[in-house]
Amino acid sequence: MMRRLLAGVMLVAACSPAETAGTTTTSDIPTTVITATTTTPDATTTTLETTTTTTSPVSTTTTDPGLAGDWADEPLITTGFGALGWWDGSGWARAEEYDALPVVGGEDYQLISVMASGVIVGGPQALACDPLELLGVVFDEDVDQLGEWPGPYGVVLSAPWGVQPHLFEPVTPDDSHAAYASDLLASRGLDVPDPQIKQVFRTDLEGDGVNEVLIVAEDIQGGYFPNEGDYSILFLRKVIGGGVETAVIGESVMTDDTDFPVAFSVGGVGDLNGDGKMEIVVSAAYYEGLGVEVWEYVDDDIGPTPVLSVGCGS
Repeated sequence: MMRRLLAGVMLVAACSPAETAGTTTTSDIPTTVITATTTTPDATTTTLETTTTTTSPVSTTTTDPGLAGDWADEPLITTGFGALGWWDGSGWARAEEYDALPVVGGEDYQLISVMASGVIVGGPQALACDPLELLGVVFDEDVDQLGEWPGPYGVVLSAPWGVQPHLFEPVTPDDSHAAYASDLLASRGLDVPDPQIKQVFRTDLEGDGVNEVLIVAEDIQGGYFPNEGDYSILFLRKVIGGGVETAVIGESVMTDDTDFPVAFSVGGVGDLNGDGKMEIVVSAAYYEGLGVEVWEYVDDDIGPTPVLSVGCGS
């Protein structure tokens, strides 16, 4: 089952690995907690400045602002196995706190996923993740474009604005990314001289011309069973005030074999509330589940913070 990983604020549940991410399992949702922590790295990490700054924001918009279509009354964010919530004009509304979603059926949804882009059509509100009965949406077509277990897995958004107004691009991993991950793992009690890098993305979340780098290091050899030495860690690095700071978004570091590993992925990056800034979609998979969470980069003082989540699994 899923266990408490850190002191923080992320509730993730999931769906069975034996099935696709849109299917369900039959157990209570366990709690996984993830925190964003900010640290100042040592001299080995100062080379980031040459790879994460740019003189001006770069636009990679995948859809035109004011995209024609039928959109939800509120910008609903959902997955194939349940809705996360929406922006109500002043704050994030969590779907789990409501009895209904702001849809009637027939709404269009933009894909926000590292797997694909485009628009799909959703149906009426429906219950998902039996027997948890999460609020969700029936889709008229396959949502495999969002991803599948164990991830990465993205979301869809029923809103017309350009979902990627700023830079978001994959980066080929190099030795520096492995060195950053090795330092973080060592600080958590795991000696990994050459960590495996699963994902690296360069992005400008705020559109301020100063890029962030999202890195995922992962090696899970135990088949998602307890296995000492397994690890998955997702972190963000950014040049702030002339120095480089690191915020850990998700981590599962197995210094013994008493817990089950969780695999973290960047599922996508996009503007989910129409403010011109982009949020990070994080997926977290374990042996019997998959969860998705939205992280908002508040500012350079606070860093990334989780705001919405959904999951289905045992």
